[in-house]
This record gives sequence, C-alpha cells and structure tokens, in this order.
Amino acid sequence: MGDYSELYFSGVKTPPGRGELSDTSPYLLSKYHVPLFWLAMFDGEDIADRRESEEPDDVWPYLAKKRAQAIAMLDTRRPRLISHFPGMDPVWLNQFASMLARTPFEYVHLDTSQIGGMVGTGPEWRQSLETMLGIFEVEPPPPVRQRSFIGRLFRTANEPPPPPSWRLFNASFGGSYTGTRGTQPWPYCGGSGTDEAMPWELPP
Repeated sequence: MGDYSELYFSGVKTPPGRGELSDTSPYLLSKYHVPLFWLAMFDGEDIADRRESEEPDDVWPYLAKKRAQAIAMLDTRRPRLISHFPGMDPVWLNQFASMLARTPFEYVHLDTSQIGGMVGTGPEWRQSLETMLGIFEVEPPPPVRQRSFIGRLFRTANEPPPPPSWRLFNASFGGSYTGTRGTQPWPYCGGSGTDEAMPWELPP
C-alpha cells in the first residue's frame, strides 16, 4: 500500500475511465514521489482540473499531452537535466525517451493526485505543481557551503534566496536525488506498474 504517481498512455487527451486503459499501454508507478523525467515532459499550460467529488477542494490537477510534444519538450530540457542532476546516468534518459518513442499512443498522461493528497488540497497541489515545473526554466541554487550553526541561521548579504521553484522542489523531492538514492534510476524514471520490467530496471 501507499500513495503513487502514475504515468500511462492512451489515444485521447481525457482521462481514461476504469477499465478503459489499454493493456498494451506502458504503465509506470512511483511511490511517494513524482519522477524527474515525468515532470520534464510538461509545463504549467498542460495542467487541467479533474473533479473527483462535489467537495469544493476535491478538484485535482491532471496532466495530459500529445506524446510527440512531450518527447520534444523532454529533449529540449535534456542539457539542463544532465547539468543539474549529476547523479543521473544519461543512459536512463535515453532509455526513457526510447520507451516514449516506441509507445503507439497519441497522448501521455500523468496523475499525481495521490501524491498531492499527502500534502494538501487539490487547488494547493495544483499551485505547487505549477511552481515546481519552473525548475526547468531557471538555474538551481548553488550548493550550500559548510557553515557553523550560527552561520546557518543567517544568510550572507550577497547570497540570494533560491528560486521558489527550486525551493519547493527540493523540499518536496530533493532528498530522492542525494546520496545513493540519486544514483539509482527510480527517482528519474519511475518503475513498471506491471509484471514487465522497464529497460532501466533490467541488470546492465
């Protein structure tokens, strides 16, 4: 059990109903996380609202986009991904992009509502998603220098605060890209939600 983000594909932009997702669609899951490459396929204009009930706050952001456009956006952001995430193996990005290219469906879908439900309401999570998608447009903050306890309490005058997008992204998911976790493929690609492993999950 747990809360997951989901990535899947279909022939239409609207979310598939129960039982409507094709058995031939790749189906990816990520527990307590939204993988980097999934986010890198979208921007704020791709977010739509999906109402789950009549409750005012039970409206959740849902992302869907033509697969060809998602591939192009991911490719455009490739240099930033490689530069900003040094633990990432570019082979994983190639494998993920190849999976996208081979998928015979017009639209790619990203559902993060379970992850958003961990931190707030639907409208609050939509705002967070819109903010975090900005990491692909601005430079990340420089690495934090070693400081004394007192030094950590006071930011130096010439040290600007991190951009809101990076501050929120690092607070939400940054721990997945540090240490040994940052040298594994799952924070970047997610994993298969079926019995068929994805290429980056197979032994080299």
